[in-house]
Amino acid sequence: MGSGPACPPVSLRGDFSALNAARVLRRASASALARLAASAIDFCRADVGSLSSAMVKIWVLASGFPEWSNKRMEKSAENKPQRAPSGGRGKTAARRHAAAMLATIERGKTLDEARDRLGDLSAADRAFASAMVMTALRRRGHIEAALAPHLKKPVPARPHLARALLHIGAAQIMFMDVPPHAAINETVAATGRREQPFRGLINAVLRRVSEAGQNVVTVPDLPTWLLVGWQEAYGAEQTAAMENILRQTPPLDLQFRDAISLKDWQATNPGMGHVLTPTCLRLEATGDVTRLPGFDAGMWWVQDVSAALAAPLLRPEAQADILDLCAAPGGKTLQLAACGAQVTALDTSQNRLERLNANLARTGLGAQTVLADLESWIPIRKFSRVLLDAPCSATGTIRRHPDLPLHRRRSDIEKSARLQSTLLERAADATSPGGTLVYCVCSLEPEEGEGVARAFLASRDDFSLMPVGADEVPECLSMAVTGAGHVRTTPAMLAASGGCDGFFAARFQKKTEAQT
Repeated sequence: MGSGPACPPVSLRGDFSALNAARVLRRASASALARLAASAIDFCRADVGSLSSAMVKIWVLASGFPEWSNKRMEKSAENKPQRAPSGGRGKTAARRHAAAMLATIERGKTLDEARDRLGDLSAADRAFASAMVMTALRRRGHIEAALAPHLKKPVPARPHLARALLHIGAAQIMFMDVPPHAAINETVAATGRREQPFRGLINAVLRRVSEAGQNVVTVPDLPTWLLVGWQEAYGAEQTAAMENILRQTPPLDLQFRDAISLKDWQATNPGMGHVLTPTCLRLEATGDVTRLPGFDAGMWWVQDVSAALAAPLLRPEAQADILDLCAAPGGKTLQLAACGAQVTALDTSQNRLERLNANLARTGLGAQTVLADLESWIPIRKFSRVLLDAPCSATGTIRRHPDLPLHRRRSDIEKSARLQSTLLERAADATSPGGTLVYCVCSLEPEEGEGVARAFLASRDDFSLMPVGADEVPECLSMAVTGAGHVRTTPAMLAASGGCDGFFAARFQKKTEAQT
C-alpha cells in the first residue's frame, strides 16, 4: 500500500458518529477505506463532536489519496459492482484464472506453461479463459493504447494481478462478444485481496474504455523491431497483411495419411471443413481436438498446411531410409511414415519425444525414436534422406502462440541462426553421398531461413542446391516457391481461408565422390 499523511494509528472505539462516517466512506470506496485504516486517524482522540465534523476530517485525509484526486473516478466508484464471494465459480473464476495466466506469461513463462493456471475450471470456462488470454495477447498494442489515457501512471504488474485484470477486461470489451456491463462487473468481481487498492480504478478505467468503444488510433500489436524486419524483407503491404492475419484466431488443419483417408472421413462427416490439399482438411478453430471424429482411430493429426510442405520435398517412398532430426512432436515423422518410409526420428526432449510416440501409437504408424542431442550425437551410419526441422524463433507461428513477441528479442534471431548453422552441419555429415538434405524452420526471419541456407552452400562445396519446383507443392501454395528455388510461406498466404504459418524450406543434394 502507498503511504498517506502522518497521523496517529486508527482506533474506531467508542464514538458512534465516527463509526457512521467510516461506514459512509466504506460504501463510497473500499480502497480508500483500506488506506485510511493503514493511516492515521484516532477517532477517540480527534475532536469529532458530530457526524459532519467527522466526515470533514475523513474527506480532508482522503483528498490526499491519488484515486480520490480525480472526481470522475470518485463518481464511478459509487456504482462499482459487489465483489463475488471468495472462491466464486463460473465466469468470475474464469476471469481470475485468465488474469493469473496472463500475468504468468508476462513474467517469462510460455503460453503452454501458463495453462496450468487454469486449474480445475470446467471445460467451458477453460475455453473462455483461454480466449480472453489469446485476445489480450493478440491485441496487446490496441489494448495498451485504449488504457493509457485513463491511467495517470502505470499499474504495477507485481505482486498482484491488477494490470492483467485491466487487459483481460479491455479485451472482452473491445474485441470479444461479451456485453460491456458483464465484462466490467465480472472482471472487477474477480479482484482479490491484493488487488483491493486498485478495485475502484479497474472499474472506472474499464467503464471509460467501454464508453470510448473502438475509437482507438490504429497501432501495431507487435514489437517494432519485428515489424521493421518484416517490412525490409517483405515490404510494407505484405507486412500489413501479415499483421491482420496474426490478430485472428487461426483455423485448424488436419493432415491425413493419404487422399483416400481424407475422402473416407468426408463421406462420414459431410459439411465439415474444406479441402486445402489432397491430404489436408481445414476446419474452423475448435476447442478439444480429441473429440473430433477420427481422432481415436488415428485417421489424422494436427499440422498446419505450410509445415506439411517439407516432408514431400524428400520424395519419400516405401522402404526409403530417412533421418528426421529435431522431429518432435512428430507431424513430419508421421507424414514420412505414412509413405512407408523407414524413419529414424531424433529429438533432445524426452517430453516431446513421448508426444511423438503417442502420436505414432494413435495413428498406427511406425518409426524408430532416438533421444539424443544432435550437437553431440554420432550416427552409426549415413542416411540417403535427411530432414532437419531446426529450432528457431518460431515467429511464423505467432498466430498460434501470441505470447512469442513478449519473449523474443532481435538478439535471439542471431543466436538461433548460429545454432541452425551448427545443426545443419551435423545433418550434412549424416547424409550419404548422392543423398538429399532438407532444412526447414517455422520462422519469418530471413536470417534464420535464407541466410542460413546461403551460408551453408558457401561453406560446403560437397553440397549443391536442389531447387524446388512449383509442381512439388500444393496448387493453393504455388506462390510459396521462390525464384531461388526455396519454399517461403507467410501468414498472408491463403488469407481468404484463414492464412497459414510462416515457413521456410531449402533442399540440398550431397555430391557423390565422382562429382567432388
